[in-house]
Amino acid sequence: MLDSSSSEDDFTEGFEFVELPDRLRLSEYQPYYLFAGYMEAGFNRRGDEYDVDFDDTSEFVVERWAEMAKSVIQDLAAAVRHLDRIIVTEPRTSQDLQIEIRQKTADTNGSPAMKKLMFTLQPLSRTMQALVNNFNKSVNPHEVNFDAFWGLICLNLRLSFSSPDKLERTVAWLSRLRRVVELFNRCFDICEELNEARLTVIEVMDPMISILADSVKYLRYYPMEREAAKAWPQLESKINRRLTELDATVKHLNDITSLSKVNQERQVAHMTRRHAPVPEPEEHARFPIQMLPGGQNENFYGRRPELKAINQYLDWRGTNPALRTYTIYGRRGVGKTEIALQYAYSNPSEFEAIFWIRCETSVSLRQSFSDMAVALSLPGADRNGRHEENLIMVQKWLKLTARRWLLIFDNAERESILKRYWPVGASGAILITSRKYYNFMKDIKRRGETVKPFNEQQSWDLLMQLLGPDWKAMDKQGSIKVSEETAARSFLSKLGGLALAIQQAANLINNPSIGGTTIVTTYELFKENLRSLPERQSGERSEIIHSLDTLWNMTFSSLTRNARDLLSVLSLLSPDAMPIDLFLPRRQSALDGKLAWCKQNSSLVDDRLNATLSSIITPPPALRNAMKELVDSSLLKQEGRVLTIHRVVQEAMNYHSIEDLQSSFDSAVQLVEEAFPKQVHGYPLHKYWGMCQSYIPHGAHLSARFSDYTRPPIDSPLKGQVTPLTVDAISTRFVDLLSNCAWYAKIFSLLAMQVNASADPSRYLYEISDYDVCLRIIETASSATQDKNSLQFAHLCNTAASCYYELNRIADCRQNWEVALKIRETLLDEDDIERSTSYHNMGNLESADGNLDAAMDYFNRAVDIRVGKGDVAASQLALTYLCIGRVHYLRNDFDEASRWFAQSEALFVRTEGADTQFMSHVHHAYGNVEYEQKRWRSAMQSFNECLKIALAGTAIHPITAAAYYSLGCVEFKLKHHEVAKGYLDKARAIAELRSPARDDGTIARILWKTAQVMEDDTYGSYAQEATILRNRAEIARRTLTGRGEGDLISIDENGDPDADEEEASYDALVPMYFR
Repeated sequence: MLDSSSSEDDFTEGFEFVELPDRLRLSEYQPYYLFAGYMEAGFNRRGDEYDVDFDDTSEFVVERWAEMAKSVIQDLAAAVRHLDRIIVTEPRTSQDLQIEIRQKTADTNGSPAMKKLMFTLQPLSRTMQALVNNFNKSVNPHEVNFDAFWGLICLNLRLSFSSPDKLERTVAWLSRLRRVVELFNRCFDICEELNEARLTVIEVMDPMISILADSVKYLRYYPMEREAAKAWPQLESKINRRLTELDATVKHLNDITSLSKVNQERQVAHMTRRHAPVPEPEEHARFPIQMLPGGQNENFYGRRPELKAINQYLDWRGTNPALRTYTIYGRRGVGKTEIALQYAYSNPSEFEAIFWIRCETSVSLRQSFSDMAVALSLPGADRNGRHEENLIMVQKWLKLTARRWLLIFDNAERESILKRYWPVGASGAILITSRKYYNFMKDIKRRGETVKPFNEQQSWDLLMQLLGPDWKAMDKQGSIKVSEETAARSFLSKLGGLALAIQQAANLINNPSIGGTTIVTTYELFKENLRSLPERQSGERSEIIHSLDTLWNMTFSSLTRNARDLLSVLSLLSPDAMPIDLFLPRRQSALDGKLAWCKQNSSLVDDRLNATLSSIITPPPALRNAMKELVDSSLLKQEGRVLTIHRVVQEAMNYHSIEDLQSSFDSAVQLVEEAFPKQVHGYPLHKYWGMCQSYIPHGAHLSARFSDYTRPPIDSPLKGQVTPLTVDAISTRFVDLLSNCAWYAKIFSLLAMQVNASADPSRYLYEISDYDVCLRIIETASSATQDKNSLQFAHLCNTAASCYYELNRIADCRQNWEVALKIRETLLDEDDIERSTSYHNMGNLESADGNLDAAMDYFNRAVDIRVGKGDVAASQLALTYLCIGRVHYLRNDFDEASRWFAQSEALFVRTEGADTQFMSHVHHAYGNVEYEQKRWRSAMQSFNECLKIALAGTAIHPITAAAYYSLGCVEFKLKHHEVAKGYLDKARAIAELRSPARDDGTIARILWKTAQVMEDDTYGSYAQEATILRNRAEIARRTLTGRGEGDLISIDENGDPDADEEEASYDALVPMYFR
């Protein structure tokens, strides 16, 4: 309880309020103030700086926990009162927490409501003690101190008890935390792999102690309820993010447990028996295949033990598992990628096919697998499109081939995007490089090693090798001057044994134009730069990072103005595969600003500032010279017409000022926005997917960098504008780029056209169904949009709603589509085509919600506009006719539905063709009408027509899965159980490929229907499997409906689900046009 004699000034001394810039407020719920003195409970080391023994992780987790607790105590020492520090540091146990709860429950100063809240926390101490017991048991005989943990919980309760509202907020998140920890404890108890269990328990403690420390700071800093209420949303958002991390950790541990050795072998054996795939009779490619970046490093040094350990486990000979995973973990610049490359090029296990997979983004992953499909000469492989089909073909090849293969996943960081690329059930080797020790693939048999920095002697030897044969000879002869050796060893002591840093130091020493002709002069210059290095715009540096940045800055400072300006722009783009063509725009104004020197000779530019096509094939001399300078300085690599840059170089790029950063960001935006294909009046970008895939990584990367630089509490350096003098115009350009990129997140199909049939500029990510990236980019674009009543903001809302619609998050969808509609009705003419888009979308929304009269009203408004636009809107009109037919279908007016479907078909045939993707939806709609009238043969014919068209163009699109599902339902009605299961298995394969991380509504419905088919099998051979599938479907349904997806089911007089209502509840989990 707060000391009543303390004043508000006692608690706020040393801190200040900072008002958020308007441009950072994403919604009306964003907090008005930030705690400028606040520093997140940061730990001494980053996630890539630990020494993890993958064979025994106990010492690591004990060390990391001690570091967390120490860091929190130090942080609190600077942020809270002396009394608080005593509470956190004195010896405490779960009994102290029990006493605290009992005392507060009986406290006469507390209201009945407050006492009731405290009473609900009674199970908290027991749950947390179980967690502590699991921690202690897993690291025995190591001793662990939890005083800070118990002290922080007790302190939160004491500080919260000052007001009912504060207590209610604290109890709410503590209760949520307790429930997550209870589930984690249950998963921990049954996990047989102790090393992985230890790693997850520390990943639970990390966000938990952060929440506890953040809450103490908040409660101390805002003792008055008015200010506390105003600041609460910011802390609540942070707590929610941390709890989401905890949920993910619990799921990760549960997944690891479920994929135990026995279960995994049973699953693989079961799938083999059920499906019994027949190997391809021949390979289409010539072996061996090496799909590797660049050439072998001639200066590769040492690492023999690491290479030997990798090969001992990945070697296909001997007793190693059929599918072998090895993780190379370590800090940035230590040489993880070089070790993987060296292993690949030396190839001691004689793999016949080696593939390098770039993991920075979902886009680079997708492209890597497409490149694999092409390298393997798989029939139908396409480097510039059909990525999902490419993935399926590659996964099939990995499972069926007799060739010995190795996959190298470089820079793996995000499990969510890696999961779908994991070749479960295959036989081969996988090598992962990562700054995280995380078990991305949940492979319980995985092995790994922490790559340690070079020791003093190894660093010396590497430096001598990089300096060249003369230095090596002098070293061998002992003829290096004492002053030179002393300077070199002092220099190396600052570089932390990192291979990349030593290589850069060698480059500086070998360059007389930077440090002179001796190591001594180079080292003296290094020390001078170390003292004068400007602060990073993105945050503080550790001591070693400060040294590394100084190294890079010495190189940067030696560059010509053109080369440095080019590097400053490259550092904001995706590090891999930067096309040189990006810097060769035809419209020369895209180079205005920092890169104006890259423009073509004025004699090659017309009056509209467009360069001739022949002139932009080859870089102008100034650009060519700047690229060569960066390559010669080992800052850039060039392979043909593609540039790559190391992430460490990007991170080290030190912008001299906010203005320097802003101008670099502006130029990067201009170039990518100019190169990225544009959409006109809502027509999709599928014709330009080749160009989109080249530039989408850079748009996504700019979005991420903008978020990094504008994330509170850092004062935002970036304005989301290309020139500060024309704020509105250029802000629009950045948001337009993100809007285009976002649309690409979904695969082009009739779906995109149906949901969003016309004038939205949100584009590329939507079309390939990358919802996660799409929504993140939209969030960034929204924060950069200054006018929340603009058409530009309406377009962003429209794209977000389209994602939510396909995710079946109808409430979120409605919120965004209604905003888009309101803005468009305010700003656009009554007959504007974009207004028809919003009317069409709202019609689909009301149909999904069962408001059929309202849906018909919106569709009629869309028809009026589109009919008036004539032939230019004919395809869009056909879509609206199709949707009107669906409304009549939902009303069971099948004749009227068929009439509208026929009108839609006639328009589609004339505008798009009889075999285009639009027609797959028309045939599916016809099939539904026939199915409801129990015309099984006619329904089968329509669904087969739908499937034929879908397979030809979008083999794993939801409409393809819907066709397989519908055919399975027809065959089930005809009592053809095996055929029905076959169709449903194919539908499920597509659905699980599209949603690898969770059971979505489509998967749940397929599981339920498959269980029905199996239960109806008269032989009863699948009874046990049917039960498993039904249970899984029910869990998914309950989870999804709990989030607001789908409908509740009716119960009959016996308490059992009504069969028809149960089927309707699963149908409701699927977007309406795939039911």
